This record gives sequence, structure tokens and C-alpha cells, in this order.
Amino acid sequence: MKVFAHRGASGRSPEMTLSAYISAIEDKADGFECDVRLTLDQEIACFHDADTERIAGVKRRVSKMKLSEIRDLAATITLDELISLAIANKKDLLIESKHPVATGGLVEKRVLDLLKQRSAEISQSGIEIICMSFSWFAVKRFIKSHKSCTVAEFYLQALVAPTKVVALKIDLIKSHPRLVTRLQRRGKRIFVWTVNEESDLEFCKKLGIDGVITNYPDRAQKYV
Repeated sequence: MKVFAHRGASGRSPEMTLSAYISAIEDKADGFECDVRLTLDQEIACFHDADTERIAGVKRRVSKMKLSEIRDLAATITLDELISLAIANKKDLLIESKHPVATGGLVEKRVLDLLKQRSAEISQSGIEIICMSFSWFAVKRFIKSHKSCTVAEFYLQALVAPTKVVALKIDLIKSHPRLVTRLQRRGKRIFVWTVNEESDLEFCKKLGIDGVITNYPDRAQKYV
């Protein structure tokens, strides 16, 4: 069972900062997880929320700000920088595009362009990068040219997922553990988010889950 650091080791460091991902390396995570949004100047920023209020205490739309302006408020890194860190430290990477956004599918295009640009380095490093989203349309854009994953928090959504990899909410598999068996019989790889409690980590291990996405990768190491 692989351990992915959810927004980095966000249980002990500010989420999706360089510090959080360095903490994940220290905690011996197998991979990183991040969310991405486009800034006003078309940079791919690792940022979960549509605005900066929760992170910085100032409410401004990420899509309406340049990267430099966001960095004035928060220690934001770009996807390009995170890929470099992943390559250097041999860490797999899960990239989730956020929706809805005013720019539609442009974020997926920019992500795929970046991955193509850096494909030789990624291949040489041996790491696995998977693109994912809650959005069916985003997944369909990813699946055309890259390994992709459907993020699902509902039963039917998981069953009809068109991807070979599915990320399921921990509450969903606790309510419907047989869903995991059904998907495994179809040859699906299954990741589960966000798995922080030790009882849930043990549960995932018993189900044969392929990977957990957790805020505490150090805690999860006992169950791999």
C-alpha cells in the first residue's frame, strides 16, 4: 500500500508549501498529492481553494491574481517546482485539477503541456504521475493523453468511472466496503482519501487498497 502525502505532510506543515513536501520526504511518503489552479498569468499554482481567505485571511480569487501576488500572501509553489522536487526525490505524484473554473479545460491543457515538456525527465526518474479530478469532463480530457484517475465520493460515481485508477473517499468505503471488491474484480487500482486515523489505515490495509492519501504520512508507514 503506497502512502501519498495529502497536500504534502499537511498535518504538521502548511499545506502545499515547499515545507509540507519536504516534511513528506522526511516522513518517507511514497508520493505527493496536490491540487492545481491557474493564476491570472497562466501559471499552474498548487492551491486548493478558489480564493485565498482560508490560507491567508484575505479573500481574493486565485484566478484573478498573478502568481507573484499570491506569493505575497502565501508560500505557494508551482506544479513545475513540485515536479522538480518529485523527480529529485523519486516521489510519485497525484495532480488534481479543481473545478468549476472560469477557464474551463485550460487547466488540464496546461498541465498536460507541462508533463509533455518534462516527459523525458519524468520517464528517466521512474516516478509515476497520475492526473485526476472530481470533474468527469476534466477526467475525459486527461484520459486522452495521460494516466488518469477519477475522484469519487459517491457509489455510482465510482462504479461508472472510465479510468483504471479510482480515488475513493474513506467514508464511502467504510459504508460500502464491497464496492472495493467490485472495483478490484474489474482490475481497478484504488486510492483512498483522506485517511488519517489509524483505524482507517488498518481498514484500508485489510481491504488491499493500493494507496492512501493522508495528512500524516509518518503515521501511515506502520500499515504499508
